[in-house]
Amino acid sequence: MNTLRAPVVAGVAGGVGTTTLAVALRGHDAGRRTGHADILACRGTLGSLRRVAAVLGHAGPGPRPVVAVTLEGVRVPAPVRVRLQALDLEVAAVVVLPHVDHWLVLADPLAEAAGLLVEPPPALPRALRRYAAALRELAAAVVRSGRLNTPPAPAPRVPLVDRLCSAARPAPSSGVDARVRATGMPRTQGVRIATPPRPPLPGRPSPTCSTNHPMRRPQPSSRASWRARMCLGTSRPSFPGPRPRQRPQAKPM
Repeated sequence: MNTLRAPVVAGVAGGVGTTTLAVALRGHDAGRRTGHADILACRGTLGSLRRVAAVLGHAGPGPRPVVAVTLEGVRVPAPVRVRLQALDLEVAAVVVLPHVDHWLVLADPLAEAAGLLVEPPPALPRALRRYAAALRELAAAVVRSGRLNTPPAPAPRVPLVDRLCSAARPAPSSGVDARVRATGMPRTQGVRIATPPRPPLPGRPSPTCSTNHPMRRPQPSSRASWRARMCLGTSRPSFPGPRPRQRPQAKPM
């Protein structure tokens, strides 16, 4: 006995009804990871259909996915209808789902979408009967495609260390640096890249004088030198200290 697995639902962009379809069909919500999706969700616009064509261009061998198109309004525009007819030849099936205005005023429309395939059609509100009929057509189309008979191919997982190294690795530049990175040789093995000297900051003297001698640092003041010599036990400098104050002499009577 062949057991069918749950379908993988992915959207070509955000806000195309991916989560609603996954909840209603009891499938796996893959978000925007469309590489191994059984159902591709999109909007009934030319831009969204172009994204579907781009995803199909990178699809691998095997059965084609089913495209679920949620309309923006009541009717399908003529350019969109022509594009849907051409897309029907490239995929397993194209299922058009109507727009549900009723869900715009609900606080939790997913709770109502989860019971669309459980309740009988006469028990559903009139606004949801067309959407429930399109869901049944979508479920039958993905079963006929044969994609649910095999397990989904796991996406290639890149180790965390490789992802961090690739994100931190700078892009190769021209010259010697590019040749070093292309050969994989470490930078310390006989390769040294000379960097030009930095120009002096404005308002500051150059670190070298005109005679290419290192600029001497300013000598400390005489009082500071005297204090340093006093600490080392040397003699006092030759300059005199402060003069004592003289008392004024009394005038003769």
